[in-house]
Amino acid sequence: MDLTNTVVIFGGDDPEAAEARHIVWQAGLAVATATVDGQPVSAGTAYKADGFRGDAEGTDFGIIAKAIIFECNPAAAGSLEVIARCDHHNPGDAGYGLGPDHFFEASSLGQLMGLLHISPSERQLLIAASDHCPAAAYQGLCPGIDPVAFQVHRVAEKMAFYAANPRTAAKADAALIEAAIAKAVEVLQAAPLVDGVRDLRDAGFVDELPEAALRSGEAYMAEIPDTDHERQPTGNRKIVLGGHTTPEAVEAFMVWANALPGKIGDAYGNPTRGFAGIVVKPTAE
Repeated sequence: MDLTNTVVIFGGDDPEAAEARHIVWQAGLAVATATVDGQPVSAGTAYKADGFRGDAEGTDFGIIAKAIIFECNPAAAGSLEVIARCDHHNPGDAGYGLGPDHFFEASSLGQLMGLLHISPSERQLLIAASDHCPAAAYQGLCPGIDPVAFQVHRVAEKMAFYAANPRTAAKADAALIEAAIAKAVEVLQAAPLVDGVRDLRDAGFVDELPEAALRSGEAYMAEIPDTDHERQPTGNRKIVLGGHTTPEAVEAFMVWANALPGKIGDAYGNPTRGFAGIVVKPTAE
């Protein structure tokens, strides 16, 4: 593939996207961020993108003719020719539905590195597994991923995430994170078990619950406040299924959720990647 005069347009920021941006810079390609109405997208608005802006001053976009789309709406490219999409979130994406045996090529990072003919480092493999199928990685199901190294990597990711925000900087401590995960495991294992899923809908907020479930091999269902694409409360509730689920559990949850009388929209989920959810009115049973 000829990558001359190509820009890579990125959606929302996360550890995988940050690593991918670094790789693109090193490869000498132009880097840009997708926008909505001229504003940089977030994870929640990336698939509504309608344009882009360059990340580095001085880039001559007058010579750019092609675009690679990384986890955002292809419409972000405008009149540019979209020559590749790196994504795994939605049906039709190259990585959608691929299991842990193919975690790297399924991940958006792996797809991009494949286009650039770059072999992954151990750290990049950990990033890809963490983004695509963390439950499987914790269980030792991702080829080449050591579960102990993966655990250390996940805590390091969390520390970096918390440290980047002044409101959560105090949580950027490995011991605090490990203690919260251990407490969440206790809550999980004390919750009612229904068809292989821990029911935490009445448990309220449980710090580090998703990580605890992934690490302990538990699947859970919880109810949390719903937020919009700008992470503002909507007043509705969201019932989520996560942790170490099975495709059958995800499919069963989606059937159940779509029959709820108070649902708002349809259930979403991915049986292979192991998550699902539904937004409901606050008065829904």
